Amino acid sequence: METPIKRKDIPPQRREQILRAAIELFSHGGYHGVTVDAIAHKAGISKGNLYWYFKSKQEIFQLLFEDIGERLFTPFLEIMLNDAPARDKLKAFANATFDGAESAPEALALVIQIIAQPELRELLTSEWSMLMIPFIEFMEPLFAEIGDKNPRGSAILYAMILDYIMLLPILGPEAYDREQLLAALEEKFFSQEEND
Repeated sequence: METPIKRKDIPPQRREQILRAAIELFSHGGYHGVTVDAIAHKAGISKGNLYWYFKSKQEIFQLLFEDIGERLFTPFLEIMLNDAPARDKLKAFANATFDGAESAPEALALVIQIIAQPELRELLTSEWSMLMIPFIEFMEPLFAEIGDKNPRGSAILYAMILDYIMLLPILGPEAYDREQLLAALEEKFFSQEEND
């Protein structure tokens, strides 16, 4: 997908208006059920003004997806940059996953929309790969540090589980117990007794 030419020129307040309208519409109506007219109307701006910033609905969708990725992954970057021990970082990744998922259910509904539509799946694949591959590579030495016998496999499996956990809040709070799942992750992946 091409990067929109005027994207950086969008005033922050206008950008927020457009993204707020877009996420609400896309998460309820799906990609094909939403028009540029509807986004403009919901954002409280003219269609022409919206086209000043974006060439198409696809560009709006792409910016929205990038914005969601940035919001969800910023806490992970903060964890990666701190000086905590490996075990603490791995636990923090799980907590950050739950926090992000529970604070942005509309964003996750949007990801499901992407998965279901072949023409948008390429966006998910390329963006997710750019985030997940370095994340797995970062976690591999953490698992090695705590004595895991297969650090690469554990890093991949842990990333996949965290990825799935992101979708749990869509099922509703009665579908899972956060503390129970965190305890199970700790037991399976980085308990002191298992790896010492």
